[in-house]
Amino acid sequence: MTRTRHAPPPSRQRGRINVALVTIVGAVLALIGVEFFALYKYGRVGSPPATVATAPAPAIELPAPEGWLDSPATESIVGTKVALAGWALAKDGIARVEVRVDDRVFEARYGLPREDVAKEKPGFPDNPNGGFTFEGDFADLAPMRHDIAVVAIARNGRNTVLARRSLIPPDAKTQWKALLDERPQLVSRRFYFLMMTSGVSLGGADEIKDQYVDYPSRTQRIGMSVPLLYMRTTKGRAGDWEFDPSFDLERQCGGRRIVEDTLESILKYAVDNGVPVNVILNGGIWGDSSCETPDWDLTDHLEQDPQNCQWDQWDKVHPDDLMKNLPGSVAGPQLGNSLTYHVYAAKNRAYKKRNLQSAARRLAEFWREHPDLLVGITLDADTYMNPFLGGGYRFDYNPGMRRQFREWLQGTGPYGGKGGAGVPDLRSFRRPDPLSLAQVNAMAGKSWKTWEEVEPPREFVGANSLAIPPGATPFWEDGWYLEWDAFRKHVVHLHYVELAEWAHAAGIPGDRIFTAQAFTAPDPGLRPVSITLRGWTPDYDSAGVSIEGSVPRVGHLGTIMYGLSAQDRHPMENGRGIYSNIARHDESWAIVEFNPTDLKYPKKSPDYEASYRSFRSAFNYDARQIGIMAWNGSNGLFEDHPDYLPYTAFRNTLAEAAMRDAMVARADLPRGSRLWTFGSAQLATDDGWTTSRGTLTDGHGHIAVAPDRGVVELVSPPDQVIRPDRIDLALVRAWSGPKPQSIAVHARLEQDLPWREIGRSSGSERVPLRWPAEWRGKIASQVRMDLDYAPDVAAARVDRLLLYPAVNAYAKGVRGDR
Repeated sequence: MTRTRHAPPPSRQRGRINVALVTIVGAVLALIGVEFFALYKYGRVGSPPATVATAPAPAIELPAPEGWLDSPATESIVGTKVALAGWALAKDGIARVEVRVDDRVFEARYGLPREDVAKEKPGFPDNPNGGFTFEGDFADLAPMRHDIAVVAIARNGRNTVLARRSLIPPDAKTQWKALLDERPQLVSRRFYFLMMTSGVSLGGADEIKDQYVDYPSRTQRIGMSVPLLYMRTTKGRAGDWEFDPSFDLERQCGGRRIVEDTLESILKYAVDNGVPVNVILNGGIWGDSSCETPDWDLTDHLEQDPQNCQWDQWDKVHPDDLMKNLPGSVAGPQLGNSLTYHVYAAKNRAYKKRNLQSAARRLAEFWREHPDLLVGITLDADTYMNPFLGGGYRFDYNPGMRRQFREWLQGTGPYGGKGGAGVPDLRSFRRPDPLSLAQVNAMAGKSWKTWEEVEPPREFVGANSLAIPPGATPFWEDGWYLEWDAFRKHVVHLHYVELAEWAHAAGIPGDRIFTAQAFTAPDPGLRPVSITLRGWTPDYDSAGVSIEGSVPRVGHLGTIMYGLSAQDRHPMENGRGIYSNIARHDESWAIVEFNPTDLKYPKKSPDYEASYRSFRSAFNYDARQIGIMAWNGSNGLFEDHPDYLPYTAFRNTLAEAAMRDAMVARADLPRGSRLWTFGSAQLATDDGWTTSRGTLTDGHGHIAVAPDRGVVELVSPPDQVIRPDRIDLALVRAWSGPKPQSIAVHARLEQDLPWREIGRSSGSERVPLRWPAEWRGKIASQVRMDLDYAPDVAAARVDRLLLYPAVNAYAKGVRGDR
């Protein structure tokens, strides 16, 4: 079983994140440690004492100003009037306190009595008059969220942002109220922002409900997403590792808790605090990654038998802790070993099905009792042919997997309905073109005499950046490898299909079941991940990943997105973007884990636009929810601290600001709509819109347009996913200035096809749409809105463009909902 065919190739994995970073990320994903929760809860760690000078020391720079905003205590101010009060002090005195509303600057009244502060903070020259107040009326602000920053500036010029608040004009959250009132059937089309956290009974979910009280609406909601390790929270060896919903959290492993949450602790917190929850049912590779405890963890127990594990191409099973022993890597999660997915792995399948369904039955009961509190469930994250080892290792060559491969090629065994006891009937997965042994030999360049001799490829020309010999075919273009890789994608797909069906059979409705597959943008110059099960594959280990293979038959695709993928900057092999390709496969999908940070640059904090793009694309491409990494991770207040990790940070970051803007802009807007806001008060962007007549200039939350002989033709970005049987209304909104006298809306299926007019109106911002009958069931990829202004209009503005769903658009649900 441990036979080695030849030496492993150099330890470089093309197109993937390096081992050390995977280790760091994995530790956070698996544990979501409480240490960062403590950091934001209790403040910055103390500075070391100053050293004693032995020589004349340079002038000591005075510390930055300090202070506090006493009122308002809440983050958001709903209204147009602002009243602020607080205090500020500096060692050389305060020059002024500024109140900055977006890009406008005002000076607060400083020098008010604060005897209470002087008693607690002696030694400042402005005591006891360090108080300040500010009052202002901002009725002229556009109806969107505006940022207020209170900044104390010392006489030496150093400054400190004392506090940030959001100013939300009342009209900002009622922009779409009338439309939803007219179509109340769409209220159920909600979008969820879910704070990913752990240790909820230990304080890990504190403040989620209270932090955003002014942001939820009928269609935009806040909740939490919490991992539940259903193969780890068990009754242990004595209880045959049955799932235990009330597992003892005090049990230890490797100096830490075995787990931080139990199913009952999660559900109790949700009910007691009224926080909707997505439960991450993780029995996959991350489920046992923190430490080995086979007396409790069922996966650890099963991995003690090599027949239950994935084998590499040299027929070797690796220890779970292999990665921490690699030269140059840091101690990390146990990802060296993973359970095999083939259909003959009877113990793996039986145990996993039993424990998953036990947890799912309790969740189904919870859903029936509290339908508004169960957002959904996420199934085993990163279901792969193990890619985490790097070093050129490829999986899975388990004997059972090779047997299933041979049967898949022929269309026999379970693919012919003859798999035997305990083996699923896979006739519905049977390939349409079964191969003969002669065809296989021709494809593989072999002379096998029997099917039992047939072996998948074990050598990969061009892998790991090795030069391709003249005349040789790189593995990603080799026909035999493509068959093997298509089979691996099929097995990953089959595993997700079965997990979803097991959960559904236990009572979880299909519209609340999600997979959890990562679609990571590759390094520049490398091929993107596969869209379909067959055909195109990357020029690095695909690990069995594809978009099509992440869509279960019951339930929906869930994806893990970081960096360029999250920002919709990940073009695929068909020329379409990652969001567009996902939406074409599933119109009720989810981003089950998200952070805008690019993991290839893990210490670089992303800008505001990164999150703005992510939230815009998620909404405009039919995502149902987004799990944000992480509520109890790093806090943006401590961005300069050496332990700060941007890819675990959300609170007090630009991503949080972008979420607030998105929730306000889309208040009462049902999922299925398409909205372009042209940025926000924090960002100017055209959202990808151009003109074919007239001109446009982007502004902060609007575009300025200049008609050409009275007409502006606004052309949407290409690669949209607009289903004619879902959308029946367009809307062009201008908050001020000239309005169009008439609006004509056109659409086309592809960029190289002609435009078709689908709606026209006069004297109204609304345009009813009538799509061509032959477009039913098709997808329009682009729209154009022709705005006809009065002849004397030289300049106008457009604040919002909207496509709105029909009242009965989702009356029958969507694929996967049953």
